[in-house]
Amino acid sequence: MDTDVTHIGTWPPEGAAPTVDHLVAIVRAAELAGFEGLLVPTSYHNTLDNFTTAAAVLAHTGSAHLLLAIRPHQYHPTHAAMMLASLGTLFPGRIRINVTTGGWDEDRWIGNDEDRATRSARLEEWLEVLTSVLYGTKPLRHSGRFYSADGARLRSPLRDRLHIAMSGSSPQSRRTLARFGSEYLMFAAPPDDVRAEIARLRSTPGCEAVAATMRVHLIVRPTEDEARRAADDLVSRVDPRVREKIRAQRHEATSQRTRQNELAASEDLYVAPNLWAGVGTGRFGAATALVGSPDQIADRLAEYQEAGVRGFILSGYPKLEECRRFENLMTPVLRERGLLVTSDMP
Repeated sequence: MDTDVTHIGTWPPEGAAPTVDHLVAIVRAAELAGFEGLLVPTSYHNTLDNFTTAAAVLAHTGSAHLLLAIRPHQYHPTHAAMMLASLGTLFPGRIRINVTTGGWDEDRWIGNDEDRATRSARLEEWLEVLTSVLYGTKPLRHSGRFYSADGARLRSPLRDRLHIAMSGSSPQSRRTLARFGSEYLMFAAPPDDVRAEIARLRSTPGCEAVAATMRVHLIVRPTEDEARRAADDLVSRVDPRVREKIRAQRHEATSQRTRQNELAASEDLYVAPNLWAGVGTGRFGAATALVGSPDQIADRLAEYQEAGVRGFILSGYPKLEECRRFENLMTPVLRERGLLVTSDMP
């Protein structure tokens, strides 16, 4: 979606351009490494739009699904339904969505400055209209707080339910997840924090069977010392302007983003065994990375699995190189331990 950087936080970003050939190579490398799908982020700061890019990449790859991030205020739900139904028809079984509430500074690009409660209410209505159009056999007539629709209907409604992943720690977000979602996305944190977060998820009526998936970066090398040196190098060129922009971000006190910012501000950035929060000093969002040897990384993934994590969204810099390194270093270890298995999530 954007420059495939070797060092995060540089300005302008430096690395391989997001051409179709390069993006296809990343997906193919991920497939060879054993990954079932890839997250496709959304941001107005990215070089490419994620829906347009997804169509191009899916046309040149064979099996991996794409988890498309989308914010309700970006598209009217009937428009989003048409886009998703089109991709679902062209590429059956290869489209999932990650619905987020927004809340970034860039929301101002489209004149949106809603507070968290309003964004959460919008999210629920957006999903209600979206799913009604995706699966409905009769024209939809809807008049709500945020959206109206009169006669909306797809010529070919989706036959299979669309996999919907969500995050959000507020009670309203959890209720919406229980109603519409099948997967809960969370950022990596110390194992006890993750265990507690999953316990809170399970205590929400309707979320007892929702899959918990953890988003974390990965820096794996043959030895821990090499991995730590690679981590230091990753943030060795962070531009002061980028660092200041990150520090200026403000989120709700109880949000996952705020917790990631707190970890990135720790005096010791190794906030748990092999868990390093230094990524958060050079980029927004996911601030943590697992840093270590293949056996150490496998140990940590197993610990998170025991804490209740069902799946992982892993990433590295640069993406293509790290996918290939993962295949060489991690895939054999995970297969041997029985940790790399085919998901049974819908």
